Amino acid sequence: MPKSCWKGLAMSSTMPEAPKTHPFILEENALAGSKPYRTYNQFLQEKFGCRVYKVSIDAGFTCPNIDGSKGFGGCTFCDETGSSSRTNDLKTPIAEQMQKNIANRRKRYKAQKFIAYFQANTNTYAPVERLKRLYDEALNVDDDVLGLAISTRPDCVTPEILDLIASYQERLPYVSVEYGLQTIHDRSLALVNRCETFADFLQAYEWTQARGLDHCIHVILGMPGETHADMMQTADKLAELKVAGVKIHMLVAMNHTPIAEDYRNGRWTSMDFDTYVNTCVDFIERLHPDCVIHRVAGNGHFKHVVAPSWMASQRQDVMSAIDACFAERGTRQGDACRH
Repeated sequence: MPKSCWKGLAMSSTMPEAPKTHPFILEENALAGSKPYRTYNQFLQEKFGCRVYKVSIDAGFTCPNIDGSKGFGGCTFCDETGSSSRTNDLKTPIAEQMQKNIANRRKRYKAQKFIAYFQANTNTYAPVERLKRLYDEALNVDDDVLGLAISTRPDCVTPEILDLIASYQERLPYVSVEYGLQTIHDRSLALVNRCETFADFLQAYEWTQARGLDHCIHVILGMPGETHADMMQTADKLAELKVAGVKIHMLVAMNHTPIAEDYRNGRWTSMDFDTYVNTCVDFIERLHPDCVIHRVAGNGHFKHVVAPSWMASQRQDVMSAIDACFAERGTRQGDACRH
């Protein structure tokens, strides 16, 4: 059974005030003190010694689960932006997106170096020639771009595509692939119309490891039908594989998605605040202590979240509550790691 240790942050029943920072694309980049887990900010500071920020890119990709090659409609939790930061509603060119977002981060956060982050939809879902052209466009915008991060599905990489991505290690100190695993349980993947399997991930992971690529694995807590034990099995498997990084999300119902309809019709219930905090801490305790935690509270844009209502404005509260829960337990990342 999960250990419960955090109660008491009041949940407002009124519509939350819009956050002053963008809640979807802000990573754990703000300089902070010691955390009970290994943060992405800590990793970047150790590696580069300066403020490094991701710059989100929407390169106009689609997904095999949308265009019919594997399925239609996409995953039940995915809205029309394809998990993007909504930075490209005007469909602007990649170079223009980069220039605008770099300028914003320099001014607002005093950022010094940048990682081009291909985020929206499936960013390896194209011929190798087109991928190279798009990646090169982003990397040639500014001399302070020192990294490349590519978000994709495990079933949408090939050895040839990973060879291309790995080739950028010759010119960049940081190259990373982010895989949307979500869960190791195929039954859960089927329930959200994922149209891929855990075996697809294991194959992609093997190819990625063979090329020495940094990587981040996305997981979702609160998948339909999953128990606490199911989620801990995912954590244990990631610890066994010794994955380099993990990005933790809670299943959130965005407007105009099938999961939002399931919520409205009573077929799916979102996690409450306390349950998410405790489950997230349980999950991190089981991960390998060297694993980089890229995020602990991924969520959609506050204007488009249907459920849970508290997620719209309390992402910072979630992070504080997670820290407090670790403190009350007297534990850290890896304390319950079995591998």
